[in-house]
Amino acid sequence: MRRTLVYAGFEVQVASTAAEALESLRARPPAMILLDLLLPDVNGYSFMDLLRDYEDLDKIPVMIVSGCASPEAQSLGRELGACAYMVKPFTAPELIERVCEVLRIEPKTGPKAGKVA
Repeated sequence: MRRTLVYAGFEVQVASTAAEALESLRARPPAMILLDLLLPDVNGYSFMDLLRDYEDLDKIPVMIVSGCASPEAQSLGRELGACAYMVKPFTAPELIERVCEVLRIEPKTGPKAGKVA
């Protein structure tokens, strides 16, 4: 995903754990967050709850990317505030299109189109 987004012109920050993500997000808030539900230290749903505790982070749009296609998982993600949910696997063009939809920008390649964590 990182390579695809960078190629499309996005600046991308990557974090492997929720703790690392929170530190990065507080230091450099992005335009949106792509969140995998499977994190080594907490699950993605718990991470979304953590975001609510930070006034500067709770307004950042979150798009969940997950291998879990169940309607219950998607519903819970939306209940917790996710604005979009993508089920893996997906193609590079699908990812770019969805990110652009969330950011409300036109898909393009080239100079940095937006910042994504």
